Order: sequence, then structure tokens, then C-alpha cells
Amino acid sequence: MSGGAGARDRTGGTGARDRVDAPAAVRLAVLASATFVYVTFEVFPVGLLQDIARDLDVPAGRVGLLISGYALVAAVVTVPTVALASRVSRGTALVVSLLVLVVAEVLAGFATSFAMMVVSRVAAALTHGVLWSLIAPAAATLVPRHRVGTATAAVFGGSTLAAIVGSPGTTLIGELIGWRATALVLAAATVAVTVGLVWALGLYGPTRPAAAGAPGTEAGAGDPDGTAGAGRRGAHWPRVLTLCAVAVVLISAHFLSYTYFAVLVTEVTGTSAATVGLLAVFGCAGAVGTWLVGRYNDTVPRRTASVTIAVFAVGVGLLAVARRCWAAVSWRGARRPLSPSPCGAVRSPRPDRSSRRA
Repeated sequence: MSGGAGARDRTGGTGARDRVDAPAAVRLAVLASATFVYVTFEVFPVGLLQDIARDLDVPAGRVGLLISGYALVAAVVTVPTVALASRVSRGTALVVSLLVLVVAEVLAGFATSFAMMVVSRVAAALTHGVLWSLIAPAAATLVPRHRVGTATAAVFGGSTLAAIVGSPGTTLIGELIGWRATALVLAAATVAVTVGLVWALGLYGPTRPAAAGAPGTEAGAGDPDGTAGAGRRGAHWPRVLTLCAVAVVLISAHFLSYTYFAVLVTEVTGTSAATVGLLAVFGCAGAVGTWLVGRYNDTVPRRTASVTIAVFAVGVGLLAVARRCWAAVSWRGARRPLSPSPCGAVRSPRPDRSSRRA
């Protein structure tokens, strides 16, 4: 009897340690908020591209460079800035990256020229790589080892939420109060998230212990900030570089289309009224993908990555023919006697049976 109770206690204890507890979940939510505000500002010009171009008296294509240029600067400076950030604690580096983001948002809020917008975007891009390279390891210290994939998906869910709420929300708010005021609203939100991040990472007050079974707790217990023992295990660089190359291709394909989302919607549909709604649909699709990745990434990571890349490739392929298909559908509406094939090739309708019998 007592042996069975002891077994149940041990099982229950293990199950309790294996779960993500409420305090850890709240801290993960704060980390997700950090990715939310960063991505929201990153894609801030997408829905307001034409408004910004009109106010700054520059072509829309030039404003689009604020997004592609942001990505280019982030790619160039990520390695040196992350190397510099390794000299301080992980938490300090994350907080500094958000403070730099606040400065960038304020600059955008008071921008009176395209040059000021460029400075704002460059400032935010400087610490982009710091945040994204450290946010997942910070999340990993909050959960048991076998829940790291789930924690990572939860934190990156903030970027998905930015696509669902942030991008359409800033577009809607920008149409109501102007894009400059919207940038200042983002700055206020980022300040609040920064304060929450200081608490979540335990930068002040008693040191927050790492979760039982979290990565690094066996070799470096008592170092939840993750600075001790860094780099003890060597990286398999050919695989790392291959993954980096794949990521460059995928992210480039994503931003090439997403940058001019509002312009594409306007050109295809003839109105910008659908931009907010379609941005929300885009974000919801991303949320579903993030949930699925978080669900399966802990158990079958390679298969999950392969399926994700394949689905992404199909999406890019559909985008390549989307405009032609839309034009064909529109032409069908104007010319009922003819019907288009899925990719726009026109074929004559089949005669009905009564006409053949006649």
C-alpha cells in the first residue's frame, strides 16, 4: 500500500515538474510580448505605406525600402552585435534591445522627412538580431528540457500575434490618428513590455531559479541568465550554415511579398478597404502554423521543419500565379459565356445535353 502511494507520489512529482507552471507561463507571455512589439514595429510601414509616402512626399516604392533595408541592416549587423551582447548578461542585452526599439519608435513618431525614418529603421535593426538570438534561450530556462520546443513556439507566438493584431491594428489606428501618433503608441507599449521583461528575467531582486530540467541546469545550476557555461558544446557548423542559408531564402521570399502587401491588395482588388481584414487573415494563418509547429516540434523536429518548408514553397508558388488567376476570375465576371481554368487559360463552355440531342 505504502509502496503504491510512494510510486504515485514519485509519478505525480515528476508530472508536476514536467508541466509549465503558472509563473513560468506568465514569464513566457512577457517574452512573447517582446517579440510582439518588435515585429509590430518591424512591419509597421506595411499597411500604412501609402500614407507615409504621401506625408513624406516620396514614392511608395521608396517607403518599401524601409522594410527591405531594415532586413538588410539586421542581416549585416546581427553577428557583430550578438558578439558584443555576449559580454553582458542575456537579460541585460534583451532589455537594451527593447530600449533601442523605444528610441526608434519615438524617432518615427516625430519624423518629418524620409531621412529621419531611415534613421529610425536603422536604429531598430541594430538590435534586431540580439533580441531574436537571445529570446529563445531565455524561454528555455523557464521550462523543463522536453518542453523547450513548446516554450519557443509560445514566445515566437508573439510575432504571430503581431501579424494577426499588430499589423492590422497599427493600420487601423494609423487611419484614425495618423501613422506618427501610432508610432508613439507603439513606443508606450514597448516601455511597458520592457518593465515586464525586467521582472520576468529577474534582473532586480532575488535571483530567479531556472526550471527543473531546463537546459543547462545540470552543468550550470544557479545560472538562469545563461551566461555561465556558454559555448561549452561545439556547434556542427556545416549544418548550422545550411540552416542559416535556408532561413535566408525563406525569410527573403516572405518579405519580398509582405513588404508591398497593401499595394498588392489595392492593385488586385481596386480598393484598400480589404487591407486590414486580409492582414488579419494572414496573421491567423500564421497562428495556426505556429500552433502546429509548437505541437510537433518537440517530438518530430526534422519532419516538422520539412513539412513547414514544403508548405511555404507551395504558398510562394500560389502567390506567383495569384494575380493571373484573379484577372481570369474578373474576366469571367465580365464575360459569362466563357469560363477560365484555374490559372487563367480560357476554354469554351461545353454545350448542354439538350443542344447535342437537337
